[in-house]
Amino acid sequence: MKDAYYFKHDSNARNDPKIKALMGKYGVEGYGRFWIILEMFRESNGYKLEDKKYLWDALAEQMHCSTSEVKTFIKDCADEFELFIQEDGYFYSPAFLQRMIKLDEIRAKRKDAADKRWGND
Repeated sequence: MKDAYYFKHDSNARNDPKIKALMGKYGVEGYGRFWIILEMFRESNGYKLEDKKYLWDALAEQMHCSTSEVKTFIKDCADEFELFIQEDGYFYSPAFLQRMIKLDEIRAKRKDAADKRWGND
């Protein structure tokens, strides 16, 4: 499992027009749901979540709502707010995925440099 301690995000994310639209429809509760999902992306392999019944149930438990509410929320995040993409049996945030790939590349370069320095290559 990857470390679950860090992911970069903008400190003014709440001012993004897409997030403002989300909050206009779902209020602060929707903002909280959005961050729960991002945290779950962070904990998942490939930073994506599968379209599986057990996942929808887990999201509903995390968000204290019904599975149908979660599905509607995710659909809105994809179709209405353009925050997520749903395809090939997964859903994910393209912006978050891009940030995490960049972070993983930086970490790999730093590890390679340290390995070379200490003769571990």
